[in-house]
Amino acid sequence: MPTVIEELIRLAEYRFDVPQTIETFTDRLPTGLYQKVLELDRPATYDQWKQAAINRQQDYIHMKARLKAHRRGITTSRPRGWMPQ
Repeated sequence: MPTVIEELIRLAEYRFDVPQTIETFTDRLPTGLYQKVLELDRPATYDQWKQAAINRQQDYIHMKARLKAHRRGITTSRPRGWMPQ
């Protein structure tokens, strides 16, 4: 299913493979997400930017949930007698 920006790009008869389209997409990303994607993924195309942004956002949501669970004392079970060295 196309995103809102993809529908707008199509309606405006723009192309996905031009720098202006990528810039329009990246301008709408939160700064932290943009920085992580650029730093870690180095995407070059619209599809690469889109997929990297989705992946990084999913990682962030997962990490945030783990930290919240950890703060509440809900962690994964450790075998009895296990102690970090």
